[in-house]
Amino acid sequence: MRVFGKVGLATVVAASLALTACGGSNDNKSTGGNKQSDKKAQAASNLNDTNPMDYDKVPAGGTLRWPIDSYPANFNLNHIDGNELHTTQLITATLPIVWHFDAGSNPTLNTDVVDKAEQTSTSPQTLEYHINPKAIWSDGTPITYKDFAGLWAAQNGTNKAYKIASSNGYEQIQSVEKGASDQDVKVVFKTPYPDWKALFSPLTPASLNASPAAYNTSWVNGPNLAGGPFKISTLDKTAKTITVVHNDKWWGKAPKLDKIQFIVLDQAAQAKALQSDQVDFVDIGSSVASYATVKASPGVSIHKAGGPNWRHIDIGSSGPLSDVKVRQAVSLAIDRTADAKTMLTPLDWPATVLDSHIWMNNQSQYKSTCGDFCKRDVAKAGSLLESAGFKKGSDGIYAKAGKPLNLNFVIPAGVKTSADESALQQKALQEAGIKVTIKTVPSDPFFSDYVLVGKFDLTIFSWIGTPFPISSAQSIYTTTGGQNYAKIGTPEIDALYKQAVSELDPKKATELTYQIDQKIWEAGHSVALYQRPDLVASKTSLVNFGSFGFADIVYESIGFKK
Repeated sequence: MRVFGKVGLATVVAASLALTACGGSNDNKSTGGNKQSDKKAQAASNLNDTNPMDYDKVPAGGTLRWPIDSYPANFNLNHIDGNELHTTQLITATLPIVWHFDAGSNPTLNTDVVDKAEQTSTSPQTLEYHINPKAIWSDGTPITYKDFAGLWAAQNGTNKAYKIASSNGYEQIQSVEKGASDQDVKVVFKTPYPDWKALFSPLTPASLNASPAAYNTSWVNGPNLAGGPFKISTLDKTAKTITVVHNDKWWGKAPKLDKIQFIVLDQAAQAKALQSDQVDFVDIGSSVASYATVKASPGVSIHKAGGPNWRHIDIGSSGPLSDVKVRQAVSLAIDRTADAKTMLTPLDWPATVLDSHIWMNNQSQYKSTCGDFCKRDVAKAGSLLESAGFKKGSDGIYAKAGKPLNLNFVIPAGVKTSADESALQQKALQEAGIKVTIKTVPSDPFFSDYVLVGKFDLTIFSWIGTPFPISSAQSIYTTTGGQNYAKIGTPEIDALYKQAVSELDPKKATELTYQIDQKIWEAGHSVALYQRPDLVASKTSLVNFGSFGFADIVYESIGFKK
């Protein structure tokens, strides 16, 4: 899976790849389960389902067995190779979190880490943080302004040797300096940034960000510091397991679990592993097979929420796809309706296509922005290919200069959802005269060796979003964005995004996103398919864990009830 963090989006392979987005309501709750009457309802953006229990009532002890799709390529979650969902989830348990977000995307300052964070001026925009004096790294070093300054220096995009996933927000900062003491931080912006609460959380140590070499390589084989409730105790790349235990230097609220064991399993095997008591939950996402398995599993609860995550098809930019008309033809030939119906109906989830690259169906800001690309149009796709110099051959496939239009659809092995969807779209594109060859590659290097380097004509995954939909998506759709893997974009998109991420009026910023998204569709950048269901099956005894929706995970509160 690839996932967005607070400043960028993250990706997910198995059930989808994901990105972070924002919720629009202040009315939020967490529920303990789903009623049968809710089966076909669209999950609200201000609700989640995590089997909640007050922290003080959660029994201490136990090991959470957490399945992940692949072994991390880099444990630096801000690095381009480390910006995957499960890497982010794993490492976030070991790092200081400045802000927590509830089901309605409302932020709460984590005073265990920072006991003050406020905007003290608007001209220029200035922030002041005060770090909890008890906050230290696992080697005993105090957490100071140097950690904030180091993260900004690495992430602001000025030094291209840092292989960052995203510079969102950090590139708009003018300076990060020491305040009255080492625990006081002053941040001054060059241009306004309304999503400032997306920054510096999780916080990483200054040593990781001290140089491009340290940033790019020092955490490849595992982190050397922790600053959260857990720390990594064992890394076994052969057995493909990673275990985190209590961080004995953690000064905050003690975690209820004794440890968390992250276990690498193909997504197709995870539901059966839950059924046979090898793991304690499974992220179903849009996996029909996993859903069927867990529904038949005793002692398992199925949780449902509608989070900021979506399934999409990325379009490449090499060869014939360098022509925008060809990319537009592909967009028109893809059968989004059949995809949503095939994948979502068996999940008791509305088979609704997603007509936006930024907003989710269940958000108040959602608006269809796909225009002529909303509906599948094989005839128009053919006209575009002909205007690009292609002619349909006797075999029904378009060709140019004697070379058939044949696109590689790259998918990871062991992910049935990807296999099913690529086969469905292979047929749809064939009907439009576009040949598709499905190329299945090993799941571990799927992102690092193929997606991140743009080595695909078509690929499918999910973006896992954040509570900041506008700013977090910037790195996907702008020409210089680190998550724009095929490097498809326009100066108009870049200019509009520059306005949107600095616009302090939420309504005006939202209106700008509608203009941006129209141009994303027109550029043939990618095809949004559907809001990825936040479906999680877990042991009924697991509490404060499940379908988080727009909320984040509070690792200290996870546990097992008796």
